[in-house]
Amino acid sequence: MITVGIVAIATLLVVVYVKTPIPDEQQAEAVRESSVIHYKDGEVLARVGMNRTSVSLSEVPKHVQNAVLAAEDRKFWTEPGISPTGIARAAVTAATGGEVTGASTITQQLARNYFAGLSQERTVSRKLKEIMISIRLGNEVKKGTILELYLNTVYFGRQAYGIQAASRAYFRTTVDKLTVEQAALLAGMIQQPNYFVTYGNPTDPEKKKAKEAAIARWNYVLDGMVEEGWLEQSKRQGMQFPQTYEEWSDVQGGEQAGYLRQRVIRELDALGIPEDALTTEGLKITTTFDHGLQEYTAKAVEKIKKDNNLGKEIHFGLSAVDPKTGGVLAAYGGPGYEKQQFDDSFQGKVQPGSSFKPIVLATALSQGISLKTTMDGSYRRVINGTAFTNDNRQEDGVYDIQEMTAMSINTSYVELGQKVGLENVIEMAKKMGMKDAPLEPVTSLPLGVIDASSVTMASVYSTFAAGGVHRPAHVIKSIEKINGEPVKNKDGEVVKKNPWGDGERVFEEGVARDATAAMRDVVTHGTGERAALPDRPVAGKTGTTDKHRSAWFVGYTPQLSTAVAMWRQDKNGDRLSLEGVGDYNQVYGGTVPADLFKMFMTHAHKGQPVMQFQPAVYGGEVAAWAKPEVTQSPTTSPSTSTTPTCQPGQNGQNGQNNRNCKTKSPQVTDTPTVPPSSGAGQPCTSPWNTPIGCDPNLPPPGYPDWWCDRENRRQTVPQCRPDDGPDNPDNPDRPATQQN
Repeated sequence: MITVGIVAIATLLVVVYVKTPIPDEQQAEAVRESSVIHYKDGEVLARVGMNRTSVSLSEVPKHVQNAVLAAEDRKFWTEPGISPTGIARAAVTAATGGEVTGASTITQQLARNYFAGLSQERTVSRKLKEIMISIRLGNEVKKGTILELYLNTVYFGRQAYGIQAASRAYFRTTVDKLTVEQAALLAGMIQQPNYFVTYGNPTDPEKKKAKEAAIARWNYVLDGMVEEGWLEQSKRQGMQFPQTYEEWSDVQGGEQAGYLRQRVIRELDALGIPEDALTTEGLKITTTFDHGLQEYTAKAVEKIKKDNNLGKEIHFGLSAVDPKTGGVLAAYGGPGYEKQQFDDSFQGKVQPGSSFKPIVLATALSQGISLKTTMDGSYRRVINGTAFTNDNRQEDGVYDIQEMTAMSINTSYVELGQKVGLENVIEMAKKMGMKDAPLEPVTSLPLGVIDASSVTMASVYSTFAAGGVHRPAHVIKSIEKINGEPVKNKDGEVVKKNPWGDGERVFEEGVARDATAAMRDVVTHGTGERAALPDRPVAGKTGTTDKHRSAWFVGYTPQLSTAVAMWRQDKNGDRLSLEGVGDYNQVYGGTVPADLFKMFMTHAHKGQPVMQFQPAVYGGEVAAWAKPEVTQSPTTSPSTSTTPTCQPGQNGQNGQNNRNCKTKSPQVTDTPTVPPSSGAGQPCTSPWNTPIGCDPNLPPPGYPDWWCDRENRRQTVPQCRPDDGPDNPDNPDRPATQQN
C-alpha cells in the first residue's frame, strides 16, 4: 500500500510538474535597475533609484563566481536534473510537515527571488511551486544563464542588488577588479546581508558579534574554495579579512554633485519622463557637465570671496555654456547641497542690469540699424515721462551705438529700446533663451529690470558666440536605457537619445559679428576691462542694477559663454545692497564679477587653441533718426577739473574701489579748451575721437585694439592682423607688448 501511495503521489507530482511552467514574467523588484548619471566623459556622477546594474557572466571573474558557489551551492555545476523520484521525495517532505525553507540551492533561490508569482511566505503550496519551477529551470535552462541571473538578482546588503552593485557598495570598484578576499566577503554577505558587520573595529557588543560572524562566514567561503580545488591552500593561508568602506558611495562629485543630480532630475521631468522611470528602469544618462571644470567653479568662488573679504551672505551664480551645443559645461550651485539646496546658478534669479543691453543691440542690428548710428546720451533724459540717468555725470554727450555699448550709456539705450520696439526686444530675448523670464514692454526694459539666472544669461550670450544660432541650454547630452530598450515619456512616446536638436538661427552672422565688435570694446576700453583674458580676445557686457542689488559680467569667446551674477541676501532670502561689502564701497559688474569671470575663463581655456572672432561687417545703415554730433565751441574761461586716471565708466564714481582706481587732485588751469580744429590731421588717441577734430582713419601709435577693431581694419590693415605680430619684420611699428 505504501509503495502504491508513493507511486500515486509521484504520478500526481509529475502532472503538477507538467502544469507548472517557468513563469514568463519577472518580479518587478528583480529587474529594476538604478539609473546611472555620467559626466560627459563617461565618469559616474551619481546613481538614482535601486542600486542594481546588471553584468554578463563573462564580465564576472572566475574567482568571483567560485566564491559565490562556495558560499551558496558548491555542487551547482554538477547537479543533475531531478528525476520523478526526486520530485516525490521533495514533495513528501513538504506534504508531511517537513521544513519548507531549508537550505536552498542557487536555482531555488533564483526561482523564489526572480520570477513573478512566488511570494516569500513559508507555506507548503509556495514551497511546492518553488520546487517545480526549480526543477524545470535545472532541466530546461543552461547553468550559465541561471548563475548570471542569480548574480544580478541576489541581495548583498547596503541596498545593493547584484554582484556589480555590491562591488561598488563595499569596495567602490567594479566586479572585474575584485580580489579573491573581497569576492569571498561579498559571497559571505548573501547569507545574512542585514546582520553582518564589515567595517571598522566595533566596540558595541552586538556589532562586534556581527563582525565576528561575518569573518567566520568569510573563512567558510575561502575554505570551501580550497576544498573544491578553486583556490590553492598556500594562497589561502596568507589572506586577511579585507577592509570595506564605511558606507555606500561611488560618486566623486563632491559638494556640487547634489546640485548636478537635481538638475538632471528636473530636466527629465521637463522631457516628460516620469520619476519612477528614473528609479526603476535603469536609464543611462550622459550629462554635458565637464568634471574638472565643474569642480573648479567652487574653487574659483571660494578664492574670489577670500580675496575680497566677502561673507556668507554673498551669493554667486556662475554658469558656462558651450555655444556649439547649448550644453551646460559647469555651473556653481552653492556652498554644498547638504548646506543649501537652493541652486544659485539655476534657481538664483536677479536683475541682469545692463547685461541685458546686448539683446536690444541685437534687435537694432537685425533691423538694419548700423553701429555708426549716433544717439543722445545726455546724462539725464526724460523718456515716456520717466527720468533716466547715466551712472557717471561725465557720460554726457552724443555716442554711436558701438560707443554707447562700450560705455554702457543708459539714456541712449532706453531710447534705442523705443526706436526698435520693446515688443521686438522681448521677442528677441525669448529666441535667445529667455523663455521663462517675466518680460514686459516697460520703458526701462533695456536696463535689465527683469529677473534671470546665470545659466539663462550664459545661454543668451552663447547666441552671439555661435554666430547667431541659439541652442537651448541643457544638462542632458543623451539618454538611453542600460538594457538597450527605447526610453519613453509618460505618454508612451519614444524620447530621442539627444532630444535637443541642432538649434535655430535667430539672426544673421553679420549681426553677431557687429554685436561682438561692440562688446569687444567693453573689454578693451570700456566698463569691463578687468574681464580681459591674458591670451585671447573676449567679448562681454557688465551689468549693475539700481541700488547695487546685483552685479553681473556676461561674456564669451568663440568656444565658451559664461555668466557671473553676484548678489547679497539675508537668512530670510531678502535681497540687500552690495554697497559696503568686503573691500568695496560699491560693487559694479566691472569689478568682482569681471574678476571671477576672468579667473574661470582663464582656467577653462587652459590648453585650448586661441580662436579669433570674425571681424565686424558694419552692416545696415545709419538710422534716419540718428542724433547729429554737436560741435564744441572754444572757450578761454578758466576751469577747475578733476581728471580721473580711469577710463570713462571705470573711475571711482563707477564702482572701482579706491585701491584700484584713484582720482587726481583738483587743479586750476588757465588753458582754454582745445578748439575742434586743433586735432585736424592728427590720429585719434582714444575711441571717443579725441583730440576733437582728429582723423579717426589715421593709425594711432602702436595700432591699439580699439582702432583695429573698427571699420574692418583687422582685415585691411596689415599691422592689425593677428598673424602680423610684433615679430613680423614687415610690422616694425607694432610694439612687442601689443595684444591682438
